[in-house]
This record gives sequence, structure tokens and C-alpha cells, in this order.
Amino acid sequence: MLARTHRAAGTKIQCESGGRKEGGRRGPPGWRAGHGEASVSEDSVCRRNARFVLHECSVRGPRSPFLEIPDKIHAGAASPGSRRPGGTASGQRRANAVPLAGGARGDARGQRLWPHGEAQDGVPRDRNFLFVGVMTAQKYLQTRAVAAFRTWSKTIPGKVEFFSSEGSDTSISIPVVPLRGVDDSYPPQKKSFMMLKYMHDHYLDKYEWFMRADDDVYIKGDRLESFLRSLNSSEPLFLGQTGLGTTEEMGKLALEPGENFCMGGPGVIMSREVLRRMVPHIGKCLREMYTTHEDVEVGRCVRRFAGVQCVWSYEMQQLFYENYEQNKKGYIRDLHNSKIHRAITLHPNKNPPYQYRLHSYMLSRKIAELRHRTIQLHREIVLMSKYSNTEVHKEDLQLGIPPSFMRFQPRQREEILEWEFLTGKYLYSAADSQPPRRGMDSAQREALDDIVMQVMEMINANAKTRGRIIDFKEIQYGYRRVNPMYGAEYILDLLLLYKKHKGKKMTVPVRRHAYLQQTFSKIQFVEHEELDAKELANKINQESGSLSFLSNSLKKLVPFQLPGSKNEHKEPKEKKINILIPLSGRFDMFVRFMGNFEKTCLIPNQNVKLVVLLFNSDSNPDKAKQVELMRDYRIKYPKADMQILPVSGEFSRALALEVGSSQFNNESLLFFCDVDLVFTAEFLQRCRANTVLGQQIYFPIIFSQYDPKIVYSGKVPSDNHFAFTQKTGFWRNYGFGITCIYKGDLVRVGGFDVSIQGWGLEDVDLFNKVVQAGLKTFRSQEVGVVHVHHPVFCDPNLDPKQYKMCLGSKASTYGSTHQLAEMWLEKNDPNYSKSSNNNGSVRTA
Repeated sequence: MLARTHRAAGTKIQCESGGRKEGGRRGPPGWRAGHGEASVSEDSVCRRNARFVLHECSVRGPRSPFLEIPDKIHAGAASPGSRRPGGTASGQRRANAVPLAGGARGDARGQRLWPHGEAQDGVPRDRNFLFVGVMTAQKYLQTRAVAAFRTWSKTIPGKVEFFSSEGSDTSISIPVVPLRGVDDSYPPQKKSFMMLKYMHDHYLDKYEWFMRADDDVYIKGDRLESFLRSLNSSEPLFLGQTGLGTTEEMGKLALEPGENFCMGGPGVIMSREVLRRMVPHIGKCLREMYTTHEDVEVGRCVRRFAGVQCVWSYEMQQLFYENYEQNKKGYIRDLHNSKIHRAITLHPNKNPPYQYRLHSYMLSRKIAELRHRTIQLHREIVLMSKYSNTEVHKEDLQLGIPPSFMRFQPRQREEILEWEFLTGKYLYSAADSQPPRRGMDSAQREALDDIVMQVMEMINANAKTRGRIIDFKEIQYGYRRVNPMYGAEYILDLLLLYKKHKGKKMTVPVRRHAYLQQTFSKIQFVEHEELDAKELANKINQESGSLSFLSNSLKKLVPFQLPGSKNEHKEPKEKKINILIPLSGRFDMFVRFMGNFEKTCLIPNQNVKLVVLLFNSDSNPDKAKQVELMRDYRIKYPKADMQILPVSGEFSRALALEVGSSQFNNESLLFFCDVDLVFTAEFLQRCRANTVLGQQIYFPIIFSQYDPKIVYSGKVPSDNHFAFTQKTGFWRNYGFGITCIYKGDLVRVGGFDVSIQGWGLEDVDLFNKVVQAGLKTFRSQEVGVVHVHHPVFCDPNLDPKQYKMCLGSKASTYGSTHQLAEMWLEKNDPNYSKSSNNNGSVRTA
């Protein structure tokens, strides 16, 4: 199967200019205080143009005509002016220098990633740059060590070896070094010192930098290389997250005032000179230890014999990230976090599957970054083609179009792309296919958080040099839409906090409008091979036992393989569907329903049971004819499972379905149907597949026909009920009456409210009970079920709320708004000429 996919390349940011003061309050330059809009003119991020014109921003350098936010902010390259002398042992300066304690600067124009080999300046990089020693244990060699080797170790510009106890298994496919005379006891003080001695004895003159790491850390090798090349490895440097001990340990670690250590979890880096000075004295350090913490003792030994200690720098806490969540679970949960993006090392990820998850996320950020770069190159090609008067390739013209909300020009009203209004929790939509208000799902929430994070990273890219930092508070409101040709577009009103820490300190609440675009890159056609879930699960078990939870989940996919596949799972018998139909009167509709039921279920011998819940009140004059019709079908199909179940009293759909469902056990699959529906065999299969006992209930969104007298202007209506157009009907987004549910789940949620009489409300009540019970609700537009039009009668004796709902439903069945408007204009406007424009071709199923 060919899948056509768009890839988001990046996000464009624009901002509104302004800068006036309100209410007599003096705000920071370029900002509007309080509830006014803000522009950051002091940061040169906005071009000042006429009011109400969309302004385009640039974070640094010359003002560009546009700016897009890549999916990952580059925080590893600084400007040429921030280079430090002596970037290596030879004193050579590096073009991609980063200040040791300064803010990393984002490159809005994209940055090529060269974890090894050629760097941005074209200078080949030596692979013998960094040696990483990973401390592990025999019991973690097959799990944590393998995960580290398969993920981040490939990005290290040098060599990675795993150090374990004497006698450890070296037959596995990772470089393991068993340390002589060392066991796996904890704390691993001896193991840590002996690993440093091994580095000194074997690699001191081969590498510039040496790192001690845990087996549950994740290291961004490219970022680490960029950081270290800005420093002089010939100087004694001891790098890591500075530690002083916990509150309970204060005064118990034998640290003098002003002394510290580098915390071992996020990793410790030392230059060649530190290793040269310290290792000859390791024996003395091992004999004179004051605590059981190996990182404290390593720091003490370095301070004593190398003459340096862990660098005092707030930035190290961000670069060497330690997860301090209160409920520590041993893994990094929130990946969409600016701290994750800024960090060079991340700790801990004790469970290997989460190490793979983090690595996959980092690779996805890099891919998005490269796609963003390709989009920028396409734009440069288009721009240079204009100057050189050369022909532009079609692909360059398509992908190189400048960012703008007007890239798509609608030719008629129906083509206008509608915006959705959003707040912090809800989305409001005018589209027919969406409810007016709905909660923001996790994917939308995650995307919005990611976009806001990128915006704030760009705003604060040079916060240190400008003497201010801006914090995000909340989204006041916003708009969003998806342009299928070009990408996603956002307009966000952000509430921010402007904190100035240079000169006169101040904290001012400000608002800013951000105009954002995430551009689609080149369309990719990917041929998906059929997933053999069983084979994949077995492969995972063979390669890594730590991923057994994945294989267990994959086994659940085996029954869903495509029919005819080589490993198709044969079910002994498909699940029986019990169709329940409340009925009172409506004999003509019942005749049509039984005709469709015969064609769909009886002739193909579907595994179904039909239960007609027939009200025997005096208000049902068709009772005898309905019973006779059912008898005729039972005679014609003697093996079919059909029955009539009498229900006493006045018509109540809730009562009928409650009585009908009571006839089945908890494992029975129920289909709550109506007599005015027609359905297909394909729908029955989706009813089975989309309903999961104890987990999920299927509430299909069905298509409801308009009045054929209006749709077809009095002509003979089409016999094909499965014609889906804007003219023939509409999707009942707020109808919940048609349901596939297991009897056990119906009992679990409390069943129907039998006090509801007549038409309506029982379906909404059941849906709310399902949601409150914590069960999943599956909703989708179901092309296999159609509500056939019939005249609607609303009984004035109904409950006022039910009566109002009935009138609303009745009004919605006349015809489309467009067609009703045309009819009114034809009747009341003599100059009106009916448009020849059609509302779209007929789609049939």
C-alpha cells in the first residue's frame, strides 16, 4: 500500500509591533505593559511597519524577510565573536565555539549536524577526540549497556567502552572491559577509580577529553563535541553538574566551604591534564575516603591532586540534566520540554525501552531540523533564480514559496479554509464535521506545547547578553488551521513575563501575538509492508528480553492481520451481534428495514440475532401486521435467529433497550438500532472490531438524509440510500443512539435511565455514563449506516427539553442551508439567478 505523507519542516514566527505605553506605566522598551500587545523592538525581532500588518521576525543577525521555527532549536553554535582562544591542546580556535557559562544561541537559519567527520567550517574532525567510560554491572550488560551502545554511543566523536566487574561476560556485541580485582558491589568507588586508571594507562595520549558516565544516562554526542571544542583540553578542566549534597548530607561529606563535586549521574568530564595529574595518586585517594559516594570522592581526589574542582556555573545544571521529578520512576517522562532540548546529557533512564524512546525522539528532532533546512534551500533557489533570470524547477517553486497566510487563494466561498478558535483547554469550530466545542486531545495539546516551547526558546536565544529573560505564562487565546497544501498555521495571543536583570530590575506582564507556520516539506511515498506481528514479537524477544512488554502488546495485533495474509489468524467463529430494535407503529419503515436486513444478514447468513422490542399498547395499530411480517420471515428463513419481545406501556426507547439487553449475558455484543436505519455487512464487521469488552464502546456517527422532496425538487428520489453529499444529507455529530456495546459494559455504566419517556435524551445519558465510568468511546463517520428520511412528529406533551431537541432535529432534516437559502431567494428575489455551481460530486458506498 502506498502512503502519501507530508512532513512538517518548521514554524514561522511573526509578531505585532507597537511599543506604546498604557496607563502611565513605564514598560520595557518595545513592550506594551499589562494587557496590551507587545513587540520586542529592543531585540530587533520585529520589523516596524504599518499597524495591523503582519510583522515578520528575526532573532539575530540581519533582518530576514521571514523566520521559521525548526522543530528543534539549535543551541550548540555561538556567533564568531564568542570564540575562546585555545579551543584544543594545540591552541587552535574553533568556529563553532560556545561560551562555557553563557547562553547558547539558536540559529534560525538551520544548522548542519555533523556528529563525526566534516564540521560546519569544512575542517575534518578527528575521531580520537573523546573517550567515554560507562560504568555498568554484569546484570545490566544485556539491558542498559546494550541500549546505550545501540543509541547514543554512535554519536560520540571517539570511543565508548563499558566497564564491569572482573569475570564479566565479554562475548556480547558491545565493548566490555572487565576490571581486574573489581566487583559489582555498591557504591562503586573502586570501580570508578580503576576505570579512570584504565583510561589513563591506555588512552591518555590518544584522546583530548575523558568522560565517566553511568549506563542509564543519555548523551547527545554532537552537542557534546560542539561544547568541548570551544574549550582548551590542555588546561585542567573538571566539568559536570555541580553538587553539594542533599539537605540531609550537608556537613557530612567532609567538604570545606567553597568546595564541591561533580555529580556522577549526569556524567563527569575531565580534560587530559586533569587525568594526567590525578591518576598517579589514585591509590592514596582509595585509602583516604571520607564518604560512600564515589562521585564525592572522585571530586575530592581531583581537587586535591589536580588543583581544580567542578566548575561553578549555573549553565552546567542545564547542560548536564538530572531529572528531579518528585515521583521518580527511573525514566524521563516529559520529552517536550525546553530543558530536554538544552541539555547535553540526560539522566536517568533506567528502563531500556525509555532509552530507545528518548533516542527515537532525538532522531525525529534531527530529521525535522534537516527538513527545515531543505525548505530554506528551496526558498534560496527560488530567490536566486529571480536574480539570475533562470528557470525554476517545479519542485523548487512548490516548496520554495515564501511563508504567508495567503499562499492558498480560494476561488469560491466553499474553498475558504476555516480557522478554529482555541483557548488553553478547548477548541471551538464552525466546521460541519466538528462539534462547536470540544476538549483538546493529547496530540493537539502536545503539538501546541511544542510550538510554544520553540517560540520561547527563540525569544530567549540571547537573553543573557540582553540582560533579560521572558517566561511563558499561558495562551490567552488563539486560532489554528491546517492548509493541506502548505502546512499548519497558528495565531496565538501569549501572556508572558518580562524579567529584566540588567540595570533597573523589573518584572512586567506582557502580551504578544505570534503568527506561526509549520511548513510541509516534500511529499514522500512510502510502501508499507504488511506487519507480521508474531514474527516481530519473536524477534524482539530474541534480541532483548527487556523489551518483552512490546512483544506482549504486539501479540494483540495478530488477530487484526489482513485477510489472506500468510500468517492469518483463524478465529473459530466471528462474534454474534445481537440487534435490538424498539418498535411502535411505523409499519412501512419496518417493511423497508426487514428488506435491508434480509439482503444484508439473512441471505449471506451473517452471525446475528434480531430482537424486535414491540410495544403492545393501544397506540400501536400496526402490531398485528408487524407480528405477521416477522412470522413470514421466520418461515422463509427457519435457521435465522429472530424473535419478537413484547414490551408493556407507552413507547420508551430506554425502557425497550433495557428490557431487550436483559435477555443476554455479559459477553454478548449488542447493537442498539432503529427501524429507520439501513446498514451494510461492512458496518457489522466494524461493530465487532471497534467494540472491546471492558475497554471501548462504539458510537458511530451516522449519515442522515434530507427531505428528498426538497433535495430532488419533487422528482423521484434515488433508490440508493448510500449517497453522501452536502446536498443529500448530513452527519449526525451529536447523535449517540446507534451504539455497539457489550452487555457487561452496559451493566458496568449503570444501564439506561428508564424514567425517560418518549423521544430523545436516553442516548446522551448513556454516553455520559460511559465517559464517567472511564471507558473509551470510539467515534467515526460510519459510511455503512444511513438514517433514511421520514417525517418527524414532535409530541407537545414531551418534556420541554426533549420537545426542544425534537424540534431542532426536525428542522435539521429539511435540507442543507445552501439549498434552503436558494429556495428562499428564488421565491422572494425576482432578480436571483440560481447558481450553476454544484455542491460536490456524489460519493456512494
